[in-house]
Amino acid sequence: MRMMLHGVRDGVGEDLRGMRRFLRDMARRGTWAQETATQALKAAIASVLAWIVAAHLLALPMPYLAAWAALVVVRPTVHWSVLTGLRQLVAVGLGVVVAVLAVVVTPGKELALAVGVSVAFLIGYWPRLNDQGLYVPFTALFMIAVDSVEEPFVVVRLLETALGAGIGMAVNLLIEPPARVRAVGTRIRQDGAATAEFLRQIAAWLREESERGDGDTWAGRAKRLDSHAAETRSALDHANDSLRLNPHTTSAQTDALDRFHAGFELNQRVLRATRALTDVLDGPARGAIPDDLALDAEFCGDCATVIEETVDVYEGRLTRILTRHDSDPGDSSSADEALTALERRTHAAGDDGVMVEMQATVLVALRRLLSEAQS
Repeated sequence: MRMMLHGVRDGVGEDLRGMRRFLRDMARRGTWAQETATQALKAAIASVLAWIVAAHLLALPMPYLAAWAALVVVRPTVHWSVLTGLRQLVAVGLGVVVAVLAVVVTPGKELALAVGVSVAFLIGYWPRLNDQGLYVPFTALFMIAVDSVEEPFVVVRLLETALGAGIGMAVNLLIEPPARVRAVGTRIRQDGAATAEFLRQIAAWLREESERGDGDTWAGRAKRLDSHAAETRSALDHANDSLRLNPHTTSAQTDALDRFHAGFELNQRVLRATRALTDVLDGPARGAIPDDLALDAEFCGDCATVIEETVDVYEGRLTRILTRHDSDPGDSSSADEALTALERRTHAAGDDGVMVEMQATVLVALRRLLSEAQS
């Protein structure tokens, strides 16, 4: 019981801290909290406008349905808002059709509900409807339950939905349409810096200047970096979506997004090469090698030099891509020379076949790493 209370207390404390962070970030431009607060305000504006038009200008019998549709259509991006509006119109239309047919072919309301909701529920799983599929059974259930499947009511239901969806899309289009570009560039720079720092730590470990950490492996840490990259990929997709159909999109934003795509791809290539290297050092590939075999200190020192020079190339390349200077190839001669020196050491390793094979495996991984950093 005491452990449960501690868990509840910790959970409440974390929620309160998250609330404070949210309130603090609401004043910071470009943050998720500010975008969410703006979206909430736009949803309220769209709902009120839809209610005014439906209730007072057109005197529709159920104006709250227009307000409901307007609320649902306000989404984080203009493109997503338009898709949601169209999907909702289709979903409501399908729900209306199912309700009418269910009432026509069945003798009572209860049986019509059973047949109509079942069929509408299955139709709602149509992938094209996405998260709006729920409105197929909802519409069918509502129309059958309130006996509104006659022609005037059907037309009014469709009109209320179209009115609300149209107002919601218009509000999202005209009032502060979001463009999530700047934050993505920051994430890509942070991912690049994290990968570069990780490689420098591997270099220091190879020189025996630092410890890896108890219970941890380079391969495991590289895998965690990969999970951060997946989050950046999602943010990049959202940024790309935020510019589609956005009337405020500028050529500068489009150019920046192109550069961010290039920077992200560079980060991905280098991270994949880094994971291949860590697999050789202490991952699955290293597990096939007997424990009593280890790379000599001089070879490890040369490997560390190659890694450090490669990191310099990588950081310079990423900076040039993100600052519109990607046409400049940069200077990677020091890294090429370090790799050449390591290749000569490998060729002169002697007659120990297993040791030569180990060194050659590491060399291939390092050659790939440098090649990806230069590309």
